[in-house]
Amino acid sequence: MIKLKVLIGIMISALFILSSCTISSSATDPSSNLDRLKKQESTENKNQPLLIDLLENAETIEETAYYKLVCSDFMFYYCIYDGNHVVVKTDGPFNRQPRISMADEYLVKVTLQAGTGLGTQWGYYYDINKDVFSRVFYAIHDQQNGMVAYGVLNRIIVRDIFDKTKYYQEITSFKEPLSEVAEPITKVEFVNDGDKIRVTYLTGSDCKEVTEIFILN
Repeated sequence: MIKLKVLIGIMISALFILSSCTISSSATDPSSNLDRLKKQESTENKNQPLLIDLLENAETIEETAYYKLVCSDFMFYYCIYDGNHVVVKTDGPFNRQPRISMADEYLVKVTLQAGTGLGTQWGYYYDINKDVFSRVFYAIHDQQNGMVAYGVLNRIIVRDIFDKTKYYQEITSFKEPLSEVAEPITKVEFVNDGDKIRVTYLTGSDCKEVTEIFILN
């Protein structure tokens, strides 16, 4: 009887180990992960026609050859077209109206304000000719000649919109100390055909406004 109990215990332990190995193998199996991603992508694709249908039938706020912005039930949606007027991106709903514009002849700019102040703004660009999207930038001040200037904490970053290996520069030092306020840098703009940028910021306890010109390397 004792031998039988021992044998049963060994068999149960073996089954438990085999079951654990099977679960572990399934969790780390690349094909299992691929199936899960395919299922997720399939679900997202099913939602795409619904959003496109909504964009076609909702109230149009603005429409151009390269983008369309609509409103439905006080929520906003938009789509972006490529050079052949094929939809390349849809997004929404948003409870605030996105701002979509042409930064230049073939560059679509999309920004959305999440709260008050430039620090709560985010956005990105779409190059129609190259059919490529930029990364998301926060606190976008200005763009020119394929470059963007945006804020990160108390510094300004100037870089190529789509590839920072082509150009990247940070401006962190100013002639005057920045005021200790939430957003001491109030305005940044490209000047002199993009060779320089003009930065306006607040300095001192009285928040005096100062403007400084920086030459881009």
